[in-house]
Amino acid sequence: MKQSWIKALCVGVGLAGCDAAIVGEAPVEPVIVADTPMAEVMMEPVLVEKRASVGLGRRPARQGVVTAGDIDDTLNLAAFTRYQARQGKALGLKRVNLLTPVQIQLVGHNNKPLPGMHYTLRKPGAAEPFHSGYAGVDGRISVFPASLGQGRLNKVELRTFSADGAMRQEILSTGKGWQRVTRDETTRYSPDFVDLVFVFDTTGSMGDELAWLTKEFKGIVSRAKRAAPGADFRFGLVAYRDKGDAYEVQNYGFTLKQSQMQRWLRGLNADGGGDYPEAADRALRAAVDLNWKRGKGERLIFHIADAPPHKSNSLAYTRAAQIAAGKGVQIFGLGASGVGDEAEFLMRQASLVSGGRYLFLTDDSGVGQAHAEPKVACYRVTRLKALLSRVLASELTGKRVEAAQSEVIRSVGVYSDGFCQQ
Repeated sequence: MKQSWIKALCVGVGLAGCDAAIVGEAPVEPVIVADTPMAEVMMEPVLVEKRASVGLGRRPARQGVVTAGDIDDTLNLAAFTRYQARQGKALGLKRVNLLTPVQIQLVGHNNKPLPGMHYTLRKPGAAEPFHSGYAGVDGRISVFPASLGQGRLNKVELRTFSADGAMRQEILSTGKGWQRVTRDETTRYSPDFVDLVFVFDTTGSMGDELAWLTKEFKGIVSRAKRAAPGADFRFGLVAYRDKGDAYEVQNYGFTLKQSQMQRWLRGLNADGGGDYPEAADRALRAAVDLNWKRGKGERLIFHIADAPPHKSNSLAYTRAAQIAAGKGVQIFGLGASGVGDEAEFLMRQASLVSGGRYLFLTDDSGVGQAHAEPKVACYRVTRLKALLSRVLASELTGKRVEAAQSEVIRSVGVYSDGFCQQ
């Protein structure tokens, strides 16, 4: 029977174990979690009563369109590090080591950004790079060497490769904020492929969000395909609940067919979830372990949830995000109704280290329960469908797409092209 439980605020502090990359050493490879066999997912869930949700006692969610905002912590790193220190201590959660970040913007001789330019990063004098990828939106490169097991690096060697194979290199200091690096060329970004995966919490409190995604998926993908008309698209889905439910993780893998993805979504239902935390760590790791394409393309995970992993599994969730960053897979966390401080903290860390953004539903919407106010300095509220379309268009064109003023329902703080003016 379909349940409509509301997520409860997780209690207790303290986290067993210590991820070396979080405290500054080389990360320990987490145990690979096998997918739950489909033959085992028919067991009956154990029903446990959920407690009152985050947001109860606040005003009810207003009826209307599904609305959301976002924060790009990559562009607001100083504010995020303050938030991370404060919340990590308050919640008893370990922090990803963000010391000596590499923040570069590649621009051409005409001062225009160079998204999609291939690059590598290595310790000066090292034979092999510790990271490689393609410059992102507006030609930006944001990498945290300590989270990739490199410790504290004061300098890195940047190598860039132009379309004709020419290589240029230079030594840059780390931890200096955004540094512009000029290359004598112009490019227009067009990805060869798009791997788009949704990781979805399908416990009982997520019914409204699941219904929304099922309904809107076709339109979101249509807009994405218009932004990257020459790209080959693949779609992936990982659904999860928790121990004692009908399943923990259902990994559907990739499909080339949009119609197959829509059938998968229609086949899901929101049920179970006897307590606040869920198997988010196992689900995210399953998504990260998919057979992602390599090369010049987009590897995107949208993690839609209203609860964190169990406290004892928080490090596994963070490790999965670090592995994603090493593979060039970006995570975009989407905090749904009832999301609490623990989920926001972990999802924002995962999005930051992998080069994604954190998105969140707002009370301007009539979907789900009341929504906790995010701990960010600025954001703008628009329709969720429009926000997802803009995020995808930004990644697929390499140029940040902002909402038209007519789309903005509400503003918080002083916002300018993703930056919070403080």
